[in-house]
Amino acid sequence: MVSEDSTIEDLHYILQIALGWSDDHLNRFIIHGKDYGVSHPGGIWFSDDPSDVRLADLPLREREKFLYEYDFSDRWCHQIRVEAIALSDHPLPAPVCLAGKRAAPPEDCGGPEAFDNTTP
Repeated sequence: MVSEDSTIEDLHYILQIALGWSDDHLNRFIIHGKDYGVSHPGGIWFSDDPSDVRLADLPLREREKFLYEYDFSDRWCHQIRVEAIALSDHPLPAPVCLAGKRAAPPEDCGGPEAFDNTTP
């Protein structure tokens, strides 16, 4: 769960923490065909400042999916799904993880195929 005033930048860093990654690679979200992300020197730049784009301002619907791509050489592509939208007078003080399965893959392990070949 994230607060409605969370930004694209916030969501990127929340995912980095949840996956145990260090934000060493290029990233982007693709939402309704538009790229958003946190720019890195020498990497791609985005037309919107990720610290200004609030999730509540995007026309997202419940059960809608969008893409989070991280480390363009390893090609980590995560499908993010909006489970519910609940507006509140009191925003969450911090993100909350409600559930999860399996450990996250280590950063720089070679991507999904390499990770799948090393997991029992």
